[in-house]
Amino acid sequence: MIQKSLIVLLFSFVTLGETKKSFLSFLNKEKIGTLLFSKTEETVIVRSEYKDKKPSSSYLSVKSEDLKILQVVNVTKTFLDDTNFTIYLVTNEDGETNLTIQLWDYEGRRARLIEEIKNVKVKVHKPRKDNLFQASMHIDRNILMFILPMVLLNKCAFGCKIELQGFQTVWKKPLPIILVAVTQFVLLPFCGFFLTQILALPEAQAFGFVVTCTSPGGGGGYMFALLLEGDVTLAILMTCTSTLLALITMPVNSFIYSRMLGMSGTFSIPVSKIMSAFLFILLPMSLGIFLKHRLPEKANFLDRIIRPLSFILMCVGIYLTLKMGWVVVKTVNLEMLLLGAVIPALGFSFGFFLAKTFMLPLPLCKTLAIECGLLNSFLALAVIQLSLSQAKANLASVAPFIVAMCSGCEMLLILLVYKAKNKIAFIMDYFKKYIYLHSNNRSMTSYCGEVL
Repeated sequence: MIQKSLIVLLFSFVTLGETKKSFLSFLNKEKIGTLLFSKTEETVIVRSEYKDKKPSSSYLSVKSEDLKILQVVNVTKTFLDDTNFTIYLVTNEDGETNLTIQLWDYEGRRARLIEEIKNVKVKVHKPRKDNLFQASMHIDRNILMFILPMVLLNKCAFGCKIELQGFQTVWKKPLPIILVAVTQFVLLPFCGFFLTQILALPEAQAFGFVVTCTSPGGGGGYMFALLLEGDVTLAILMTCTSTLLALITMPVNSFIYSRMLGMSGTFSIPVSKIMSAFLFILLPMSLGIFLKHRLPEKANFLDRIIRPLSFILMCVGIYLTLKMGWVVVKTVNLEMLLLGAVIPALGFSFGFFLAKTFMLPLPLCKTLAIECGLLNSFLALAVIQLSLSQAKANLASVAPFIVAMCSGCEMLLILLVYKAKNKIAFIMDYFKKYIYLHSNNRSMTSYCGEVL
C-alpha cells in the first residue's frame, strides 16, 4: 500500500511576488486549523510525500465553496521530487468558506485520486477599506463647532422670511408639491436605474445611484432659492414635505429597484435620521416665524444678514463636499463620474420644464428646479450603510458622494452665470441710458427728474 500524506504550509499575511515567506506547517491533515487571510492575494503551499515513478504526472485540484469570498487563481508545481504545489488565491469579501484540496495521478489515461483534504476552513478578514469613507467623512471638530451655530442662525433667519399666506396658497394649489414628488420619487429613480444599466455598472454601485436618486430634496435648496430669487417659502415647504414622503418612497423604491438589479435582502430605512433632518429644518425656522410676529426688530436684523450668511454657508458647504468627495473621486472611473454629473442635471431640467409646462411663474420654476436637483445624498448614504454588507456598502457609497459633489458644483455654476448675466444686463442698461442721454444732450439729473 502506497504511503502518502499531505502537509499544508500556509504562508500567512503574504502577498504574491514576495520572496521571503514565513509559514506554518500542519503535519496531520486532521488537525489543520483555520487559515486566516488578511491580504487581497494569498499563497498556500501544499506539500505531498507521494512518490511514484512518474511524479510529474501528479497534479493538484483545489475548489473553493464560495467564490465571492475566495477564488483560486492558479496552482503551480514547486519541486518535482517532493511534489510540492503552490496555490495562489484572491480574497474578495470578508467571510468564511471551505477549501477542498485533492491530489491526483494518472494511471494510463485515467486520473486516480491519491489524497484529499476536505473542508479546510478559511476565514477572510481584510483590514477595513472603509477608511476611504472615514477619511472623506472626517470634518475637523473646530470647523463643525463654527458652522453649526451659523447653520441654525441661518435657518432661523429663513423662518423670518416665511409668509404664512404662502402656506395657505400651496395648500389650496398643491401642484408644485406634486411635481416635485413625481420628479424626485418617480422620474429620477427610473432614470438612475436606466442609466446604470446602459453603463453596465456593478449591482452594488447601480443600487447606490438608484437610492441617491430616490432621496428627498437637500436642506440647502432654500438658500439657492433665495440667491436665485425664487420662492423661499415654497422651497422650505417642499424640503419638509419631500423629507416626510421619503419615509414611504425610499423603502418602496429600494425594494423595487433592488429586485430589478437582482439584489436580495432587507433594506433598512434610517427613520431616525429622516426625522432628525426634518426637525433640524422645522425647529429653528419655527423660531424665526415666532420672532417675526413677536420681535420684529430681531427679525429685521436677521433679514439683513441672511444673504451674506447664506453665501458664506454655501461656499463652506461646497468646500466640505469637495473635500469629502475628492478622496472618492480619485478611485472612480469616468462612467461613474459622468453619471454623478448627469443625475442632478436631470433633476434641474425635469423640475424646470415641468413647471414651465404647467405655466407656473418664473420664481416657482426656479424653486422647483433647485429642489429637484439638490438631493439629500447623506440620507442615501445612511440607507446604503444600513442595508448592505460592508464590502458592497463601500462600493455603493461612492454614488451619493459623487452626486453631492457634482450637484453642488453645478448649482454654484448656475448661480455664477445668473449673477454674471444680471450684472451684464445692468451694465448694458446703464450704457443704453448713457448713449440716450448723450445723443439728446441731457444730463442724468434731468433725465431722472423726468422719470420721477
